[in-house]
Amino acid sequence: MQSSGRVPTMGTIAERTKSSWARRIASYAAVPPVYQAFFEPLQAGGQDLPYTVLAPSFEGFLHRATEKLVCVLGQEVHILERSGNTFEAHCFPLAGIGYVEVRTVLLDSHIKICGVTEQGAPACCTLRFNSITDYLFRPIVERIRLATVDARDETQGAEREAFGHLVRVNYKFMNYARHSLLSREKVIHSILQPEIRESVLTVLGRTYHRTISPTHMIILVDGELITIREERRRSGEDRYGGVWTYIPLVKIAALSVSEQSSGLLGLSIQLPESGCLDYLFQASARREVEQLLDCVRGLTAGPHLTVAGSMAATTNGDLSVSA
Repeated sequence: MQSSGRVPTMGTIAERTKSSWARRIASYAAVPPVYQAFFEPLQAGGQDLPYTVLAPSFEGFLHRATEKLVCVLGQEVHILERSGNTFEAHCFPLAGIGYVEVRTVLLDSHIKICGVTEQGAPACCTLRFNSITDYLFRPIVERIRLATVDARDETQGAEREAFGHLVRVNYKFMNYARHSLLSREKVIHSILQPEIRESVLTVLGRTYHRTISPTHMIILVDGELITIREERRRSGEDRYGGVWTYIPLVKIAALSVSEQSSGLLGLSIQLPESGCLDYLFQASARREVEQLLDCVRGLTAGPHLTVAGSMAATTNGDLSVSA
């Protein structure tokens, strides 16, 4: 039977792919009509258009996302989420952002902003886009991160060398770590934890394993705690890309390490309104993890943060990284 459908041409495929690209809005005239009401007061007041990026609706293999427009206006990040012919506005004061997550895996990228909105309510907003346009979002992520970093001389060149010892251990994570630094940050401590697996079944002499925790890295700088991890691998897949989380030190309510029933160590980062981020380490990393806690104590001597190193046994909950 002959199909009545048309076979997509290369031009059609290219057009569809390009339609998933984010783009910068460079003028008031280029703002899509649905969002113009938000910008009218700015334009009427003679204010220049703030840095603005449109993330179109996105359909990935496992994820779908509605169209969103994001802009940085003064000390606030505004995210406008389209809903038909109108939009829902989310405003995050920079001082209220608990963390930013940046994920890049193949062509599927996202930026998640979590914290307290202008109304004082905890919230998370995710912008999903084709990875080829990730450069458009870097100024926004950098603006959020710089809000918690004191001005100082640029030392990035020297600080990047702090990860040179990883060149033969994990070249990929060495580069991930180097590119995660702002030019004004100083590396205080870092821990690289390789993938943790456990055997689940042996058949005909062949042992099968499951991943308990993907490869991840914790980097303490003088203004942030940076975490980097691989995505969990689906059956037989290689891993491409990673997930970066940038946490201002002033936003960490509690940092603790506990011994899991499996003998692994659990590092827990408690945030006031944004939940808890949990990471697993092998027992051999105990000294490095405890050094991390000591370094955090030294940087955040104040009543807002609780740092605990209790090694009481707890239930092992198959942790990797969760928000």
